[in-house]
Amino acid sequence: MPAVDSDQLCESIHDLKEAAVEALNNESVEDFENVERSLAEINGYLRELHQAQWSDQARTTLRRLEKNEHLAESDHDVIRAFLIADAESYIAHENNFHDWTKELKRLLDSCETRARQGDPESVLAMRGMIKDAVRLVPDIRNYLDEKRRVEKFDRSFASMDGSTREMLHRLLKEQLRSPRR
Repeated sequence: MPAVDSDQLCESIHDLKEAAVEALNNESVEDFENVERSLAEINGYLRELHQAQWSDQARTTLRRLEKNEHLAESDHDVIRAFLIADAESYIAHENNFHDWTKELKRLLDSCETRARQGDPESVLAMRGMIKDAVRLVPDIRNYLDEKRRVEKFDRSFASMDGSTREMLHRLLKEQLRSPRR
């Protein structure tokens, strides 16, 4: 199992935090673009590191899938690690879903009230509220999509047949071969 370069990871996270503080203090679009790039780079590094840590176990699981052998709980863990661990972790750590749905309802209720008024100020206010809703809905959809992804995996794994085994085998093999696991 590959070791984590803790110094490199700590330095990257520290740099990210400094960039985020600067972006928050400056309220600068450009600074936030830098934060976004750093987040994407760290996410990629963590994805590759996570999958590298599981690669030896994944090869064992691949052999069991190829030979149509019984899959142990450890194999289930490996498959989860490669296919949905990111979604599970996201769902476990996301704590704004309720706030997002509540805010969407509030925005739409306000729009409904303003729509009855129809005056220029109300129309402008609705534009701002709709713009906020446009920003909010992808977060809600993404959370639900990740949740559905985990549920779909659990259903498929619980009723595993030959085609499911073949699909899992193919996906694991692709993940292990991919230079950007």
